[in-house]
Amino acid sequence: MPRLEHWNVRTFDLPATIAFYEDVVGLRSGHFPGRLGSGAWLYDDAGVPVVHVVRLDPLQRDREMARLAERLGELASTIDLEYAGSGVVDHVAFACDDLVGMRARIDQHGLPYRLAEFPHLGLVQILVNDPNGVTLELNFREAAAPSAQAAPA
Repeated sequence: MPRLEHWNVRTFDLPATIAFYEDVVGLRSGHFPGRLGSGAWLYDDAGVPVVHVVRLDPLQRDREMARLAERLGELASTIDLEYAGSGVVDHVAFACDDLVGMRARIDQHGLPYRLAEFPHLGLVQILVNDPNGVTLELNFREAAAPSAQAAPA
């Protein structure tokens, strides 16, 4: 049975993307086998690299497309570097803990988010977008109702 190993984000703003996944989501940067400044791996608490970030040069869009075409061949023909956000991928989900801490970090960064409660599932979700417009679903299982926890700042 296949299992998700990691997912990849192409970004024109590598520092902001790394900072978001570290400071807001709580992942940590770790060993990256590529060229310095060309990307990053962000690791979960188990030491698994779950997010692979690749830096794109906004001033070299043709070169970036040529690199994708070299790697992907005809599959690259459907990629639009001008398109931001989750695209046809609706969202990426992370299992999380510390709902109060996560809300505090998101509020500290001034990010808009939506909170969804599913008491019958023992689930609270935070939906937030990364700097590239990719929607993240942060899932907190068996979380108390947000109204019983600290309100956003």
